[in-house]
Amino acid sequence: MIAVLLFVALVLCYISFRCKRRRLYELAALIPEAPMPIPFIGALQYTINLKDLPYNIMNIIKRFGMFAIEQGGLIKFWAGPVLFVAMTDPTDVEFVLRKCLDKSNIMWLLQTVTGNSGIFAPVHIWVRRRKLTVPAFSPKIINSYTDILIQKCEKLAQRFSKENLVGTGTFKAWSYVSSHTLDTVFDYTKKKKELEDVVDETSNLQNGENYKTVRCFLDNLIVLSRTDDITDIELREEVLTFLFGGTDTTAVTLCNTLKLLAKYPTVQEKVYEEIMQVLGDPTRTITKDDLQQLKYLERVVKESLRLFPPAPILLRKICEETELPSGKILPADTHIFIGIWAAGRDPKHWGPDADCFDPDRFLPDRPTGLFVPFSCGPRNCIGTQFAFMSIKLAITALIRRYKITGEEEKGPAPHMDCSFNIMMKANDDYEIGLEVR
Repeated sequence: MIAVLLFVALVLCYISFRCKRRRLYELAALIPEAPMPIPFIGALQYTINLKDLPYNIMNIIKRFGMFAIEQGGLIKFWAGPVLFVAMTDPTDVEFVLRKCLDKSNIMWLLQTVTGNSGIFAPVHIWVRRRKLTVPAFSPKIINSYTDILIQKCEKLAQRFSKENLVGTGTFKAWSYVSSHTLDTVFDYTKKKKELEDVVDETSNLQNGENYKTVRCFLDNLIVLSRTDDITDIELREEVLTFLFGGTDTTAVTLCNTLKLLAKYPTVQEKVYEEIMQVLGDPTRTITKDDLQQLKYLERVVKESLRLFPPAPILLRKICEETELPSGKILPADTHIFIGIWAAGRDPKHWGPDADCFDPDRFLPDRPTGLFVPFSCGPRNCIGTQFAFMSIKLAITALIRRYKITGEEEKGPAPHMDCSFNIMMKANDDYEIGLEVR
């Protein structure tokens, strides 16, 4: 009798649960199903072998992205009772990134590390954190950091020579580049105590002045935080965000670009010729004004980001029923996978050669698809300008000295064996060679 009553209670609870979510199921039924046949079981097959997990996740991202493009840019899949939607349509993607600011809580594991930092914080916390950190990334502050960045990029180029990596075959560049990008953001292991005696220069920092005592972004954040009453916990969380979002993403983009320049030596020579044309004297130190003239190099970096975005997916959550520009309606409590990798390769928006490496597709007179490797809207990457400057300076420091060598690509579509484990990264740790010019 007890078992019967328990069974009836469970059935009634299930019916009530389904009734309360009737609207969700109605709207979800209008969205095409993803090619994963059985909930949980279909996902489980990808997680049996933990060693192969990153490779399989990347395959899932590609598979879902391409299928979403075929289905008009939107597909759904279920994880038990939770509705997920993979999105690639540029108009819908831009709308969601600009209007739907809540982050999906499926990244709770990473949030336990970074806390309520700018990447994963709920909107009401993020608004304040964004306001506090924006001054540290103002154009004047970033430009004032140019000379230090140039020094660090020169140091990276010299390190390859000092460690006998030039003219001696191939090597794995990842460890060198990632330590370089870490150094550009975070000079030393504790900073707050070191700056206790620094005169409060908040107003000067906001105006881009008087940086003699400030050597890195962490310095800027600490000094700027004094008048805004940032707690040690908040400061720690934002520092972790800078380390997480400002080092590996830049390192991956820099390495991807170097790898592509090795695959396409003709493109590399055009980059070198532009650098020489701007500098005139190959031994002259580059300036921030020179950097603005390296237009072809910027297009190369953008094309690298389009084909191999460090973060191939972005996550958002729909908190209330929302109609998309495409006309589709998403129910409340929908988790969104925004397919940056797929959106950057959609032939409907990038042309039939969407998989090909062509920096000139970013010429001003050529139409392009949605380009959001750093997201867009209010919750876009706050350090985009700094990242581009850092990457362009590093490539300039290397290309003016060395030829980047490696296995040349036989066709216009580059192949790079990548896995996704927080970032999308090449499995060979970016094996390249350097030769003196």
